[in-house]
Amino acid sequence: MPILLLSAGGGGGNILRSLKAAFRRDLAVTHQTDPNYAERLGGAVATRFLDTNEFALSDVAADERLLIGARTTGHLGARHDPDLARQALNESRGEVEALIEQYSIIILVGTGGKGTGAGTMFPLAQIAREQKKLVIPIFVRPSFERHEVDKRHYDHAVSVIEQFDAARIRLVEILNDRGYMESDPQSQSTVWERMNLPIARGLRGLIHVLWDLSQVDPSDLSVLFAGHGRLRMGFAEIDPPVGREPSDELVEQAALRCCENPFYAFHKPPGTSLVCIQGDWSNVVDAKIKGRMATAMGLDSRSPYSPLYARAAGTPKPWGVTTLFAEYTGKHPPLDLDWTLERGVRAAADYRSLESEAVPARQPVPSGAQVPGPAERGPETIAGSPHDGGFPTFWEFAVAVNRSDPAALALASSGAPPQIPIDGAEVRRLFTAIWFRTVLARLSADWRDRLLSALVEHVRVPNHSVRHGRQATRLQELTYAQLQEIASNTSLADEVRPDLDLLITVGRLWGADAVKQIRFVEISESHQPSKVRLLDRFLG
Repeated sequence: MPILLLSAGGGGGNILRSLKAAFRRDLAVTHQTDPNYAERLGGAVATRFLDTNEFALSDVAADERLLIGARTTGHLGARHDPDLARQALNESRGEVEALIEQYSIIILVGTGGKGTGAGTMFPLAQIAREQKKLVIPIFVRPSFERHEVDKRHYDHAVSVIEQFDAARIRLVEILNDRGYMESDPQSQSTVWERMNLPIARGLRGLIHVLWDLSQVDPSDLSVLFAGHGRLRMGFAEIDPPVGREPSDELVEQAALRCCENPFYAFHKPPGTSLVCIQGDWSNVVDAKIKGRMATAMGLDSRSPYSPLYARAAGTPKPWGVTTLFAEYTGKHPPLDLDWTLERGVRAAADYRSLESEAVPARQPVPSGAQVPGPAERGPETIAGSPHDGGFPTFWEFAVAVNRSDPAALALASSGAPPQIPIDGAEVRRLFTAIWFRTVLARLSADWRDRLLSALVEHVRVPNHSVRHGRQATRLQELTYAQLQEIASNTSLADEVRPDLDLLITVGRLWGADAVKQIRFVEISESHQPSKVRLLDRFLG
């Protein structure tokens, strides 16, 4: 998934510089051992520094600058006025929306000190949420007690945080107050580094997991970030002697460091988390990390805590464990996120899915695909064959698009030639493959119309009975919104889930009206999933 690291204002820019430096070091190290992986990872992550002050970006590369509000501020800054910064964002809203539209995950970094960050952080998060992007805001609350800001600017920073809560957008809240320690006085630059480094290291580990989503289900992320409350990141290095497993003591220390960060506002017990493990050691060590993490948080059998685990493949040293905890603020419906980039294709980099890159150069089917037919063809049937259009089947055309084959990309952006047959059943199978999402983002409107026509003409969806409220209702009778509600709030049988997912995908790609075009086939009561029948009996 393409990721945008976007800072707002000078304070956020300083944090983003630290993160960018750490990320670039990772790429340089990885390039020595796996240049292809490093190239893909680097292409999947983009940085932009948003500001109202042109002089504040003098050390930023021209293609990473996002100056807003030329008429409002003259690019001379917001003059410590959050309202003026918000007006500048409104002036440049079209440009900002076009940028955010190109990415699936938006990581926002800003401070509530005075002007640009304080005035734009929440509106930027709103733009991302309106576009159904996964947004992770990192917001620094300035210190009033230590006279970093006056009472008016401090109160505004607090109001920004309240806006996030009211909009049910989780955020990482950093408390500058806690950087002032009488027992360990340090220079301002040392304190900033002490506070910024955990953010940079935490995001570093998350990026290695989020950019391809091969280790964590997107639907789980939709639950992790749902609702209001705080997020807290952590990173702890685990560095055992060469050739040896980490000791219990190293694992214990790492778990404690991940769970103890004095700079974060995190008041409630964790409800869920994403634990990203990096390191060349056995699954026994992984199990110890998970167990020590639960102990360090003081969890027991009554806790609502439900963690997610992932291995951050390809992460260079320092190895260890990265964590993202979410406060438990009750049960929330999953976020409605768009993982397909259906409204735009990222132009900043040539993103290729891991599935396609894992395939030998002339193999026509992505590794792990279990689809008969085209998957069994010989390598001579891939792009460049003498068949009309260069691709004898849509499957092989899709694989070539996923590989960024120039001929396939040119064809994908133009009209869909009738010489390439599209089989509805094959299209349905492709919808279950994560790598196909990248292909969909690159197809023209003509191609998408043909895909929908193939589904409508050739695919018949079983008209399952599902529970909606207290009523048993057939899929065909439900609206697109009701289908989404059932998918997020109901425990469904294995027989129903694939058909429901197909309908939701159709609605997401072609609109709610397209769902009504899909044809259904009636099934007898005896073929209904047992969970539905039992629930019907229980509820009478």
